[in-house]
Parts: sequence; structure tokens; C-alpha cells
Amino acid sequence: MNKYSNVLLTLILVLVLINLVLTGTVINKQAAQENSMADRSESLDSEIARAWGGKVAGMYNQQDHQALYAMFDEQARVKISHQQLETQLKKLFQLFGAIEESAFVSADKIAEKDDAQYYKLIFNVRVKENSRRPATLSITVVRKNNAVSLYGVRINASQSLD
Repeated sequence: MNKYSNVLLTLILVLVLINLVLTGTVINKQAAQENSMADRSESLDSEIARAWGGKVAGMYNQQDHQALYAMFDEQARVKISHQQLETQLKKLFQLFGAIEESAFVSADKIAEKDDAQYYKLIFNVRVKENSRRPATLSITVVRKNNAVSLYGVRINASQSLD
């Protein structure tokens, strides 16, 4: 009986050690996932985000495509020409009219590449032409070396059939 007890105790000890190793592995993986989620959910300072919203809305309302284009990051300027921006701004203004009021919603990190962090800034806006329909202003900015520049702008509103 003593021989069987020693074998059984050794087996239990081995199983307990395996359980401890597996539990430690799971805890380490969960901690790594939480850290990556924390990095991903990093947001831009709300005052900086509000300032960018005010700048973009003001230039949109004034149809100041030159000043707005100058705020774009060099990578964004490769994707859209000054003429394309001017055309799109005019179309948006015809469709939505001026931005009458805006309210900051969020500023979340959406990507990171090399030394650049990309953030999406969301604002609820009231536009002149669709004042009864909710509209959203989305601004994408890129932060490199503590300098923030514009990467994209989008205004949209829900459509109804009435």
C-alpha cells in the first residue's frame, strides 16, 4: 500500500505542477492582451481634439480649402490633391450647408505605424441643410513627434425618405 500511495502522491504532485504552469501561462497571455488593448484604446487629449474640430469646422464653413489642405499630413496630400479637396468641399457644402453647431464625442487611437499614431475624432454636428437629421463630423489626425496634422475629414448625415 505504501508503494501505491507514493505513486499516487507523485502523480498528484505532477498534476498540480502542470496546473500551476498552465494557469501562469493563461494569466500572462491575458495580461499581454490587456496591455495591447490599453495601447489601442489610448485617446488624444480632448482639448486638442476639440481644437481640431473647431479649426476644421471653421475652414469648412468658410470654404477655405487652401488653409485646410495646408493642415494635411504629407502622406494624406499624396492621396488627395488640392483640386480634389476643393471639389469635395464644394460638394459637401452644397449638400449639407454650414456646420451650425458641434459637440465633441470621442478621440480614439485607430492605428499605429512606425513613429506615427492615428486618431479618429468624432463630433456630432448640426448642419444647416439637414437640421432635423443627425450628422457626424469624423476627423482623422496623425501624431508624429508630438506634432499633430490632418489625415482625413468626413461629414455624413442619416438619410430619410420623408
